[in-house]
Amino acid sequence: MLQTQSQAPLSIAYIIVGTVFILFFVIFFYLLFLQMHRRRAIHQKEMTELKAQYEQTILQSQLEIQEQTFRNISQEIHDNIGQVLSLAKLNLNTIPADTSDKITLTEELLGKAINDLRDLSKSMHPEKITDIGLINAISQELSMVQKVSKIKTELICRSEDIVLNINSEKSIIVFRMIQEILHNIIKHAKASLVIVDICKQENKTLISVKDNGTGFNTETLKSTETGIGLKSIQQRCRLINASFKIDSATGKGTTILLTILNT
Repeated sequence: MLQTQSQAPLSIAYIIVGTVFILFFVIFFYLLFLQMHRRRAIHQKEMTELKAQYEQTILQSQLEIQEQTFRNISQEIHDNIGQVLSLAKLNLNTIPADTSDKITLTEELLGKAINDLRDLSKSMHPEKITDIGLINAISQELSMVQKVSKIKTELICRSEDIVLNINSEKSIIVFRMIQEILHNIIKHAKASLVIVDICKQENKTLISVKDNGTGFNTETLKSTETGIGLKSIQQRCRLINASFKIDSATGKGTTILLTILNT
């Protein structure tokens, strides 16, 4: 009887010790699981950041190659094609004036071609864009669109000092986005009017490009993911921490709003 009574506290002690050991192992493995989960989350975050950094580097390289290509083409137009046309125009002046009215017409066409090429050269050369400023570059681009496509264009600028808040690198990227939008309008919109509206709001710049063309169903952008050639705009926005929004409907034209954080 006494032996049975003495074994009871000992059994309770074993149970307590066993329970403590079990709790210890449960807590240990739980903490180990949390530590592994935390390390996995940190690893995934690092991999995501590395992937994003890699994509940004690739995109930056692509844009630099593109800008260098534009620079080379611009220089080629200025140094060779433009000079050849100028010489052709000078040679026309040496032909007697009474030979044909077609000479005068040819001279006028050559003059127009020289001017158009000069405008194209300016719009392609990155340094010229930064030299004249973003607003003037957009204004010249709109003038060229109006000449080559007969689309009436209008530039509304509510902040003349807007260019001071966007650095030169961003200015080039923003200008290329505007060019892409205008190209899409000429190619797809069947518009007769394009209005570019630029304004500044505290720490950001807003640029809207509106046309009165046929418009489209924005839901189609989700299925194609490229829309009407706007993927490059999305990539450029990501590069400079900007965003764009498309507002369009069939028969009601299209408005694209670019939001650029000032630096």
